[in-house]
Amino acid sequence: MSKAALDSLLSTELPSVGEYDVIVCGAGPAGLGAAIAAARGGAKVLLVERAFYVGGMSTATGINCWCDTPGGAIFDELEARVGKLGKASRRFDPQGYLWEKGRVTLHGETVKAVALKMVLEAGAEVLFGTVAARALVDSGSVRSVVLANKGGLSLACLRVVIDCTADADVAASAGARFLKGDPEDGRLMHVNFMFSLGGVDLEKAQREALPDERVVGLLREAHRRGELHAPHGAFRPRPEVFPYHPPEGCLILNYWEIEGVDASDPLAVSATVAECQVIALEVVEFCRGNLPGYEKCEISRFWDVLGTRESRRVVGLYELTREDVLAGRKFEDGVARACFFIDFHDSPPGRSIPYDLAFKRRNSPPPGDWYEIPYRCLVPESVQGMLVAGRCISADRSALASLRVMPTCMFTGQAAGTAAALAVAAGLKPHEVDAREVRARLLAD
Repeated sequence: MSKAALDSLLSTELPSVGEYDVIVCGAGPAGLGAAIAAARGGAKVLLVERAFYVGGMSTATGINCWCDTPGGAIFDELEARVGKLGKASRRFDPQGYLWEKGRVTLHGETVKAVALKMVLEAGAEVLFGTVAARALVDSGSVRSVVLANKGGLSLACLRVVIDCTADADVAASAGARFLKGDPEDGRLMHVNFMFSLGGVDLEKAQREALPDERVVGLLREAHRRGELHAPHGAFRPRPEVFPYHPPEGCLILNYWEIEGVDASDPLAVSATVAECQVIALEVVEFCRGNLPGYEKCEISRFWDVLGTRESRRVVGLYELTREDVLAGRKFEDGVARACFFIDFHDSPPGRSIPYDLAFKRRNSPPPGDWYEIPYRCLVPESVQGMLVAGRCISADRSALASLRVMPTCMFTGQAAGTAAALAVAAGLKPHEVDAREVRARLLAD
């Protein structure tokens, strides 16, 4: 059956869940920005999320640090509201390479509730436990999306869809052109898997902590005996070790980076997560048998998802480039500011990052400056009725390595939601919206 025939069948056979001006797919930082902005702009909005909470990487993982880059008015409001509850903090960099506001830490569980309240207060509807399985296209424009959840398949009609899935799942299903990985060899940046151990006797762990070199030696011996393994593709730290933090009195695998995993491939993601969760039991046994204070340790938390830096990048009306980032380039249709450095997590011969000040300065906009993301990067070139926001926007791989951080994703989401509301109000397609009006609205905010 052809794609067109399948789309026609689905659009006539599936039960409808309603008609919306804007459907936002994915409730991570980009989706939050998009849903709140579109609803505040007067649009009837449905926010679709596969989990049962909002926040994406900021709440599904241990990534509570919103990296140093401006995030727009909605991010500022989120920080203020979380901060009012005593759950936000800023860290300023005395060496001065960070954005002037510094680096923000927001408590993940608090973000879930506060951000959801902001979405509902704006007037948007939220549908949890649901994925946008497919975008249906008619005459080159997205008209509806197929939703999948416990109730089966259903159809939601729309005027504009905003893909905030991070992996451009909806755009890809609509036939939008996309790029993926390094243009020379297809490599993708590493994914992260994290879990933490609880049940530790903190006083004993701190008092009797083994020297680091002794812990590493024990780890390597356990590997040689086949008692401890690393996940396939483990790159950093070395496969035979894992991060050990005796001063904190607990063990946290928070930067175990794994290469060769395509986040848009469900089989690869599932296999990686399953392997890592099973290996976690080996880590528990190792710690109980070798580390003072860990005799009764247990797994306290797994990340809900892999920490992912890169997958699909939609081909838009403009491709943001490395040169744009380093020059601090501004655009007439610029709708988001960013200044984070070009941060690759590649295996050799790729560009692994030495995290030092000199490197960051060479791979950032000029000190105190920023670059802008044009509205055209949010507009797919090959599909109408759609916008994209977050790390799947139109950019080359180097620019992606800078703009992928959460505040920038939220800023692009806010821009997409603002544009979608303007399009609905004027009876236009997103590509027909005057980007100068989008920019003016954002600056007014």
